[in-house]
Amino acid sequence: MTAVLTGHGLADLLRRTGNHPFVRWEVTEGLAETWWTTPGAVAFQRTRKTSRRTVNVLGDERGVAALLDALPQIAHEIDPLRKAFSVSVPQHLEPLLHERYRVLDGGDWEWFRTTTSPPADPSHDLVQPLDDVTRADEVRAFLEAHTPTADTGPGGGERWFAVEEAVAGGPDRLVAVAAWGTTLVGAPHLSSVAVDERERGRGLGRTIVGALTRRAVAEAGVCTLAMYSHNDVARRLYLALGYQQVCAWSSRPVVVDP
Repeated sequence: MTAVLTGHGLADLLRRTGNHPFVRWEVTEGLAETWWTTPGAVAFQRTRKTSRRTVNVLGDERGVAALLDALPQIAHEIDPLRKAFSVSVPQHLEPLLHERYRVLDGGDWEWFRTTTSPPADPSHDLVQPLDDVTRADEVRAFLEAHTPTADTGPGGGERWFAVEEAVAGGPDRLVAVAAWGTTLVGAPHLSSVAVDERERGRGLGRTIVGALTRRAVAEAGVCTLAMYSHNDVARRLYLALGYQQVCAWSSRPVVVDP
């Protein structure tokens, strides 16, 4: 059996992964207090929306397989009372999970990053801050109608932006929205990008993502985002705006205690 070694500290984890962008912008010092490695792969802890920690595994097939074999040990070190863990592996290696464990339904998603501003466009002036607290019900209804898989809702502390259009005799209506939050490390992170289904094809997605990406790169030097892998339209948009697809993950709850 291939030996699995334990590492400690973010600096060493970054060195071990060649300063991998996902690790750089998603893993904190606290999460990197303990991680695991074998030739060709590394497993590390991550969390996003909650404090419950998950396991991400990066590397080649042989190395990832060795770390998955050691998953019960890794899981025990993180939390000996939990019987199931969410595990993320490169999508092409997802079958390795099924060969070893009982795997529950999960999702496939991709993580993008850019350090380059998209070209300026006059349409960017249409993108304005949105008060997601006083207009929470409106934003929530818009997301439910036009992107029901959105994982960021109003009132969570993100900065929200919108494109609105005038309506004769009534208040302006939303035609596009997006949330600007941050990763745990502090990088700008865009989420819940939504365009009114009736207005698609007008370039509103390019407008709102392009405008916010320009602001984020100017402010922080980087911008990140994630998307579900089934969304081919979004992928083409992000790549066209200069984003790089850094990771394609399969995330699955795995039963580690038989």
